[in-house]
Amino acid sequence: MKLFRHKKTGNLYLVIEDVKNCTNANDGQRMFYYCEYGKENPLKFVREKSEFLEKFEPVVFP
Repeated sequence: MKLFRHKKTGNLYLVIEDVKNCTNANDGQRMFYYCEYGKENPLKFVREKSEFLEKFEPVVFP
């Protein structure tokens, strides 16, 4: 799992898995399954991998 920061809001999210979209229209599309970080009952999301990487940046720990 990797931690990312939303470039616009600064909110933190944890990428849980790199997944494959299996719907007919987008079969094979790579997506990220991710959730809010640091919340007791975090919301979970799915977003196209390329769009995710445009809007989020990895959090680097020293």
